[in-house]
Amino acid sequence: MKIYGNEHLISTFQNMMKTGRMAHSFLIYGEKGLGKKQIARYLTMLLVCESEEKPCGRCRACINAQNNTHPDIIYAEHSGKLGGFSVDTIRNICTDAYIHPNNSDTKIYVLTDADNITVQAQNSLLKLIEEPPSYAYFILTALSKNVFLDTIISRAVSLSVSQTDTDTTLEALSYYGIPQEQANEAVTCFDGNIGMCMAYTSENELKNAVQLTKQITDCIINRDEYALLYALTEASTDKALLKNILVMLDKIIRDSLAVKYQSESFMSCYRQGAKKLAETLTVRTCGELHRAVTDSYMLIDRNVNIKLIVSSLCGEIMTCR
Repeated sequence: MKIYGNEHLISTFQNMMKTGRMAHSFLIYGEKGLGKKQIARYLTMLLVCESEEKPCGRCRACINAQNNTHPDIIYAEHSGKLGGFSVDTIRNICTDAYIHPNNSDTKIYVLTDADNITVQAQNSLLKLIEEPPSYAYFILTALSKNVFLDTIISRAVSLSVSQTDTDTTLEALSYYGIPQEQANEAVTCFDGNIGMCMAYTSENELKNAVQLTKQITDCIINRDEYALLYALTEASTDKALLKNILVMLDKIIRDSLAVKYQSESFMSCYRQGAKKLAETLTVRTCGELHRAVTDSYMLIDRNVNIKLIVSSLCGEIMTCR
């Protein structure tokens, strides 16, 4: 199984395995597209591999883990509108965890995209994570570890995923069959985020989101209120689209602040826009814009009327000086 970048995570897993000090619970966190699920799958292979050189990728256990057919690797089902995990699902895991593995000496529970896991569900899981059966392991992935209770965090190994360098990203895109021209374009938008680069080359929705984000940034730079409201209204036709745009816009604002501090560490899809924005904004204004964008993002999840969110955001942006 090929893993690009994140050598520190792979090294951590390997050292734990070699020294016989493998943790029973892991929190793998980081922004969308950085390979959290792939790294989680690598860890499952490492734990169930039947060969001396782990994970070999060739034994029956590794192949089943890769194909998601291993009976002792259980992926928890999401539920509800927000795609969280219900208390019943967690309680079923707690019961099932005390049933010995079927085909191996290990039983693994994987909870991917656990960003909306409830406090009640976490509390139900806590006792099991505190005192797990010797053969049971738990892997949770999320955008941020801050979605978890302190009691969960303190009992798990928390590992953050990171972007790769440009050369590694291009190597990965080539490996997955992305033509060079498309790969270069994707990297200018998402740099070392391999997952987002791949999505950009295949999803028109993401390309549209990038274009709208750049358009909104230009409206802020030019202080064109009418065009800004028009662009935000177009973005508000779909909640997922608007949330994606707000995330990308916030990164542009972050980059503009970095430029002010003479940093060349870019994270956004519009470097040139970030540089121009830095010329028109103060440090304080960058902070105000960041708060306005993040507040709007949270309001979407609270089912506030989208038109009201967009109208309010436009007004807040235009009053930032």
